[in-house]
Amino acid sequence: MKLLYLSGAPRVSTQLKADAGGARAHIMGVINGFKDLNWDVSEYIVGDRIMKSGHKTDFQKSLSKSYFKRFLADIIRITYGMYNNQLSFKKHKDIDCVYERLGAFQLMGLKFRKKGVPWILETNSVLYEEAKNDRKSIILADVCRKMEAKAYQSCDYLICVTDELKGMIIDHFDIDPAKILVVPNGVDTNRFNPNKVTAIREHDEFTVGFVGSVIAWCGVDVLIKAVKILQKEIPIKVTVVGDGLAKQQWEEDCIQSGLEETIKFVGRKSWDQVPAYIGGFDVCYSGQVATHSGKMYHSPLKIYEYLSMGKPVIAAKFQDATKMIQNGENGFCFQSGDVDDLIEKIRAAYTLFQQGKFDAKKIRKHVEDSHSWKSRIEYILKETKNLN
Repeated sequence: MKLLYLSGAPRVSTQLKADAGGARAHIMGVINGFKDLNWDVSEYIVGDRIMKSGHKTDFQKSLSKSYFKRFLADIIRITYGMYNNQLSFKKHKDIDCVYERLGAFQLMGLKFRKKGVPWILETNSVLYEEAKNDRKSIILADVCRKMEAKAYQSCDYLICVTDELKGMIIDHFDIDPAKILVVPNGVDTNRFNPNKVTAIREHDEFTVGFVGSVIAWCGVDVLIKAVKILQKEIPIKVTVVGDGLAKQQWEEDCIQSGLEETIKFVGRKSWDQVPAYIGGFDVCYSGQVATHSGKMYHSPLKIYEYLSMGKPVIAAKFQDATKMIQNGENGFCFQSGDVDDLIEKIRAAYTLFQQGKFDAKKIRKHVEDSHSWKSRIEYILKETKNLN
């Protein structure tokens, strides 16, 4: 069977220097999951084409500060999207199925669908709303919404990463719920393997670590508030790996609070270094808060990556965390945004860490057995029987 993987977002790339690391991991996970099941996979990933031409893809910060740049970027994405729609269809024939990661102003799979090729579409948000309100990266939100609705209505199957997101899609758009599949993120257990990395540590003391986009909904500011209180009673340090719109403000907050030596922001690191940094954490943090929509609808990739590295996780109590975290065994769940609850859970994790109660092999095994990307694709193919 032949699959064509499509992605039209300009800053989403599989290149090692790609700035959207989570998206890269997700794309590679899906592609490799299909390959592991003996599919022949071709790719048309716009971000890869841009990076190969020498252009830089990290322009989110610039866009968020300029109305004109966002408007111009919208026009470019729409026109460039039309070009890529044509070129991707022209370059790829005899395809059995198309799998597309949805990007703003993109309808890459539609042309294939009109020719009878099954189209699986994956979405990670109500795109027009997130891009306008949370990422502040678009101006033409109404146009984006119409194109997003057309994509959802035209595809054969729609992949949502959480039940919360499925509900939001149904609320925002006229979509048949029967064609929506909820498929959480997975993990490349071969890449995130503690036996294959040399840990990178920024601190000698007990370290809570975070990897990901440093933006408002990741909740690192909640961790900062907790650490400011906890540092008086336990020798706690924090390492934050990643970049994003909130990084500068939170660094300044740490300096003003006298935490510059306690909480270290090391910036974005290359894709191949991330497992080593996680290997240097003692406990990992996944503290999402609600987005501008008032909901948290993401499937935190980092939870699966942390656990695959055999690390206990302190996670905000949302869908993936409640399914993956067993309090006291592989971490703790806390009430999102609740500093006092987070403090309590960090204290408990520190005590168990000191006692050597966290079993790295046991923590990893559950993820390795049931949450690989291969298992995710097996589920998709089971639910889309006409593709087998």
